[in-house]
Order: sequence, then C-alpha cells, then structure tokens
Amino acid sequence: MAGQLSSKTPISAAVLGSAFGNTITRGKKVGARMMALLILSVVAAALAVGYVAFYWSTQRALDFEVEKEIRLVQSNLKVFRNGLANEAERIAISNKAYASVLSEESNILLDEDLTPTPSTRGDRDIFVILNKDMKPLYTYRRDLPWHSEVFEDQLRGQINDTLMELESKANTKQQELRVPEPLRSHAPLSLSLRDVVMVDGAIGLVTVAAITPSTAPPKGMPAVAGYLLWVRSLDIRSIRSFEESTGLSEMFITTNKPKADFQRVSVPLLRRSGETIANLSWKTTAASGAIFTNSSPYFLGTIAAILLTTILILLRYIKMTDRILQNEADATHAALHDALCGLPNRTWFEVFAADVLKRDRQKQRITGIVFLDLDHFKQINDSLGHSIGDEVIKLVAERLKASINPEDRVARVSGDEFLLVLSHRTKMEEIIETCMYIEKMLSDAFKVEKHKILTTASMGVAIAPAHGHDLTELLRRADIALYQAKKLGRGRYVLFEKEMEDTLQISREIEEDIKRALNANEFQNYYQPIMDQSGTNILAAEALIRWNHPKKGLLPPAAFLPVAEESMLINRIGEWVLENAIKDGATLDEVTMCVNVSPTQLRHPEFPELVSKLLEKYQLEANRLELEVTEDVLINYSETVVEVIERLRNLGVKIALDDFGTGFSSLSYLRRDLFDKIKIDRSFINGAVTDAKAREILASAITLGLRLGMQVCVEGVEEEEQKELLLTMDCPMMQGYLFSRPIPLGKFRLWRDDMDEELEQKPRKIRVGAAE
Repeated sequence: MAGQLSSKTPISAAVLGSAFGNTITRGKKVGARMMALLILSVVAAALAVGYVAFYWSTQRALDFEVEKEIRLVQSNLKVFRNGLANEAERIAISNKAYASVLSEESNILLDEDLTPTPSTRGDRDIFVILNKDMKPLYTYRRDLPWHSEVFEDQLRGQINDTLMELESKANTKQQELRVPEPLRSHAPLSLSLRDVVMVDGAIGLVTVAAITPSTAPPKGMPAVAGYLLWVRSLDIRSIRSFEESTGLSEMFITTNKPKADFQRVSVPLLRRSGETIANLSWKTTAASGAIFTNSSPYFLGTIAAILLTTILILLRYIKMTDRILQNEADATHAALHDALCGLPNRTWFEVFAADVLKRDRQKQRITGIVFLDLDHFKQINDSLGHSIGDEVIKLVAERLKASINPEDRVARVSGDEFLLVLSHRTKMEEIIETCMYIEKMLSDAFKVEKHKILTTASMGVAIAPAHGHDLTELLRRADIALYQAKKLGRGRYVLFEKEMEDTLQISREIEEDIKRALNANEFQNYYQPIMDQSGTNILAAEALIRWNHPKKGLLPPAAFLPVAEESMLINRIGEWVLENAIKDGATLDEVTMCVNVSPTQLRHPEFPELVSKLLEKYQLEANRLELEVTEDVLINYSETVVEVIERLRNLGVKIALDDFGTGFSSLSYLRRDLFDKIKIDRSFINGAVTDAKAREILASAITLGLRLGMQVCVEGVEEEEQKELLLTMDCPMMQGYLFSRPIPLGKFRLWRDDMDEELEQKPRKIRVGAAE
C-alpha cells in the first residue's frame, strides 16, 4: 500500500538517497579491493567536496551580488514607471480633461490638465491625445504639435492590444464605481496600462490612461472620453539617472541580448505581451567570480596530482567498480522513473510523498497532493498520432517541473495522468496559488513540429492534515476532487470536500442501478407530439426516456441521465432509446420519430452503421427518423461530428439542431448546411405574447430558418395565445404541453386516433398562405 513502505527497503533507500552507499557495500568482494576502493572513495570524496564547496560558495556569492543588482535596477525601473503612470492618471482622470477631449477644444494644448509637468518632460517625450474611437486628436513632442503621424506610423501597431485591454478595464471601472464600496468583491481596476515600444529606433516606456471624469459621467455621456498616451524615452539622460541612483556603471540599452559573462549583467525590457523588446545591460560590480577564476587552476592542479597518483594504483579496481555502480544506477532509475519524460513513476512518488507527509506533519506544515489529468488528450493521439502525443507529454512534464517549488515533486503515473506533492507550505492559499499557476502554464499552446496544440488540465487537490494524514486516503480524495473538476467542465482545479465523496457514492449507486435497470428492461420511451402550424395535425413525435424504478416510481431523465453521461452508460441508454424509437416508429404511419443523440454517440465513427442496421431491422424509412443534436456537440467535437452527421444525412436521416439560440455559435453552424430543421428553444416563446421585442426576436428566428430552407419548430408552447401568435408568424411546427405531455406509446396511439376522429368531424380551416 502507498505510504507503508519502510525507509529501510531498497526502493525506499533509492528514493530517499541512500542507495549509493548500499551499492558500494554490495560491491566489496575481497578485503584488499574493499580497502583500495574505500581509500579512493574517501580521497575523491574529500577533494570533490572541497572543490564543490569552493565553487558553490563563490558561485552563490556571485549569484547573490548579481541578484541584488538586478533587483536594484528593476526597482528603479518600477519607481520610474510608477511615477509616469501616476502622472498620466492625474492628468487623465478629471472632469476638466474629460470635457475638453469630448469638446475637442482648439486650446487643449494650453490646458494644464492635459499636458505633462516640466519635471517629467523629456527631449524625446511623445504625448498623444486620442478620442474615444482611438483616433489621434493632438500629438506633441515637448508640447509642440509636430510629428503628428508618429502614432499611426509607429505606435498604434505596437500598443493596439494594450489600448483594447484598457478600454475594457475602463468600462469595468465605471461599472464598479456605481457599486457601494462595502459590496465590492475586489479592489477597483487601474485606469492606466504600461507597455514598452520602439520609436525612431529608440526604446520608450509608454503609459496609456483612460480620460474619464473623476466623478460619475453625466447621464447619456460615454464613460471614457478618450485616451492619453505618453511615451517617455529611455535616453542617455534616463540611463545616467539610473547609474547615479544605483551606483552601477556602463549602462546601455541594446536590442540584442548581451553575451553572458562574469563582467556584464542584463535584464530584459518586456512588452505587455511578454515579448522582449530590448535589454538593459551594465557592468557588474560583483567580484566573487574573479576569486574562483584566479584560484581554480591551482586548486584543480593539486586535485589532479592527488587523484592521478591514486588512480594509477587502483585503475583496474575503479573500472570494475564504475561498471557495477553504473549498471545498478541504470536499473534503479529505470525501475523508478518514466521512460518517456524522465519523471518519477508512481512507486517513487508514493515513497517520497509518504516521507514528505511525515516530515511536514512533524513541523506542523500542510501538504498538498494533486492529481492532474490532461483534458481530451486522447483526441490528440487519435488526430495527430502517438508520436505527437508523446512530445506533448514531454512538454507538459517540463512545464510542470518549472511550475513548482524546488522542494515539490511531480510524477507521471499513467498516459496523461500526473501526481504532484506540494510541501513546505504554511497556508492553504499557497497551494491554491501553485495550482492556479500550473493551470495557466498548461493553458498556453504547445508547439510540436508544425502543430499548435491547445490543451488544458483538470486537477483534484487533497490537503493534509485537513483531508487526512494517510497517503492512500489523500490520493483517493484527490482522485474524487479530480472527478469533480471534470464534471464541472474541466480546465480547472477543485479542492476536495466531504460532500464530493457522498455525491460520488450516490452516483456510483445510481450507476449500478442503471446497469441493473438496463438488464431488467425497466426503461420506457414516452412520446411528445410535434404539431403542424394549425396545432391539429401530428407531424412527428419526440422520444423521451423514462425509468420505471421498482422502488422510486417513474423517474424523469434528469434523475439519471447526468450520471449516465459521466460514464459509458450513456451510449447503452442512447442505443436503447434509438432502437425502441425506431421499432415504435414502424407502427406509427406518417409520423417522424425524433431522437436526441448524445455527444459520445456522435463522436463514434461507427454510429451511422448502427443507425443503418436498426432502420433495416425494423423496416423504417430513413426519412422518418430525425436525430436531434445540440450546439455544444459541434463546439467540442467539430470535425469528427461533422463527418458523422454528413454520413447520417447520406443515409436519408434528418438532422435537427435542438435548443437553437441558447449557445454562442448557432448561426455559424447554420451556414455549413448540416441541418434539416432547427428547434427554437422554449425561452423564445416565453413572454412573446406580451413583449414586442420578444415577438420580434422570435419572428426573426423563424424567418431565418425558413429562408435557409429548413423546417422550424418552436418548443414550449403551453398557452392558446402562444399558438395563435405562432400561426401569424407562419411557424410550420409547434411542440409543447398545450397539445400533450410526453405519454407512453399506447396512450400516444389513442391520443392520435382521437385527434384524427376530431378532424374528420371538424375539418380544420387553413389560413390562405399558411402552407407556404
């Protein structure tokens, strides 16, 4: 069991670092060889430790000095940029500036609220005022209106994304100002953004601020009047100022990163997008590197002389020992690490994590166990091949190692599953921050060969001691949280909660009950009629499954389908509904059978063959079967599903787009000529009788479908007024409780016979033009 391996076992020793000494002990075969090897090991270890300690100490000292210089430079840059940003916001956020820009006054140059102060003005400053449509109104250099083309020619392309982001944040800011401060969930957003640009071959720090009133804008007036764009060049005067404030020398800016050595240090100047536009370089004052450089030849010469004398005596023994050690190291590494990406495997992880839990518990720290699974990784293997998938796994492993602290560990436990142990934490927020950072790192696109691959990860997190102390229990609860993360839509992390365990247990009980019900034939199809525009003729029937539970009675789909969708049972249930609907349809003349199809069914390439066999088995014409799909099917599995839909239509089966109008991309899919019918969601008919805007939207949706040559059906018709309204809109099909609730097949036949008998006694009146 995980966490129960003794630290004295060979596996535990290898993981926790003592396998090297055990290997040497087993390698000693004779007394003379043992003594010779021991002497060599002691001498070599002493010399190596001395050299490494010398190198490490000087290198650490050098790194420390360089890091101090880097922090000093970055701090000065930050202070400089904060000053520019504060000045820009001071200028831009005022009622006077807001009114001036809206009116586009000709004397705006003389307005003290829209010009920089002398203390921040530079020889190469660029000062641009944009209107709310981001068109330049005025452009200045040192308050003189020349070079007005500099914004369009050089600046717009570089900061367009920054302007768009600021526009969004500025509008958000105005909305938040209307909310009383005690009700805000977080601090208000900044009204200025910063970036780095290149103008006339020089680097400039740009600050963009939204020109807004300091109070709420007048009613009917825009939240943002325009934008103030201020470029402060990093010229020789700025560089000299940095040298004076930092005490460094020979500073300069270069677009090429200087070659790293002991003499020079550089920091990148990053655009807001993360791109490096230039580097600020200077001569380091650190002297630690020279100590090692000057002393190491003498140190190495002494070490070489001692080692050479020893090696000449014990050469044969050393070769033999090296061979033994190498063979065992390779075998141990292969047993404890993943061959593809080099990460530790589950065996290694369980030993290490158990030791971490023990140490963190003794020091009263918290430990996070994270179960991570890549979302839809199988699609990458299926569409691009396993070689591309293997490369993605390697890149994921690299990003995971780069995302965690040095004391943390990550292991690969299966194809696309990873385990992480996050230790040395004192607060739960620290673990959450790491999970958020991992989520961000893995959401960036992977570039493999010529492919740009986007993927996300689902993470389940269990924390010790809050969720237990035993590793096995923590792993199980992290797995439960991972299951919840996938259930909530993937691409996120979820902390374990006790309710998840209870819910999972209930779901598993329902899942087992569904399996029993399928074998016991407890499911039954109910049918709801789809009527013509007069509401008197039955055109089709939608199959809706019900569960005749022996203890709970008749259960609607919402009581069990969500559980089935999270397992492969949805395929079995979907196939059962489809087969019974086709079988029942063969007994209902002139009625089209409408069946909802799940995403996993449409994703299966053999689904069209199954439909064809069932139609042939029950002798139902293909044009009397209509499969209803929802928009999210196309969004998640577009290419595969489109191919399956086209094959189904080639069989003669009709395809309907269900719940039309509730998604984000319905119109784009209508252009692809994939559907024979659209079913307008019930939300469109609600309120349409009394709301003029709702009527216009409903009428437009119906007209759109008809003009595209498709059948149109409106769902949720429950009132006579709604039916009459749809009749005036020439809607060809209606469905809802006004006509009938879903009923069993026998009652459906009787209901249809009653409708036919009523029509024979009362011939319906067809309005002129309705059939068109």
